[in-house]
Amino acid sequence: MAAVNQVSQDGRERLIRAAFVLFAERGFDSVTVRDIAAASGVSVGLINHHFGSKDGLREAVDVYFIGQFEDAITGVAPQQIKTAEDHATIIDQWIERHEADWPTIVAYFRRALLEESEWGYTLFQRFYGFVQNSVTRMDVDGQIAPDVDRLWLPFLWMYMEIGTMVFDPYIKRALGKSGYDRELWRRRHRAYMSLIRRGVAPRR
Repeated sequence: MAAVNQVSQDGRERLIRAAFVLFAERGFDSVTVRDIAAASGVSVGLINHHFGSKDGLREAVDVYFIGQFEDAITGVAPQQIKTAEDHATIIDQWIERHEADWPTIVAYFRRALLEESEWGYTLFQRFYGFVQNSVTRMDVDGQIAPDVDRLWLPFLWMYMEIGTMVFDPYIKRALGKSGYDRELWRRRHRAYMSLIRRGVAPRR
């Protein structure tokens, strides 16, 4: 029974990974369940078995997508992040874990947002929830100044990250490299955190 369950779980994970790549490349509406099944090497019936429908599969892919970001703070207590360099080190480690997937992560989010569909809205809401939770953790730990607008801070944080995703083709033309080139990425997230912390951290 354990072996059967493992095979079933492997099929589920392959479907999520295949759909993740195909949705990023072609958009949700342009991909069929047969495309996903063929790319994952499993039967079409497994999509209904595991997810109920193509929409259910997209929901699972969205959870997988947000999980990549949540991994950046999983197990990290706010009190461990006292300086911009502390945060930068955590992000450096996160980049190493997810660098291979990043082109697909960027393409997936960019396509979802630019389609202005329910898919994009749902994904935006999930990402907003993740960022809002991160800001709340910082606030509880006293890492945000009293006069900072708590309503807009999560959106300002999102603007910086999503801006790189949307503008990366133009960044590549301007700088000759993707904003996700390892060294540029390191400089970028350090610049982000320096701006955030100097702008919102209480003076000590």
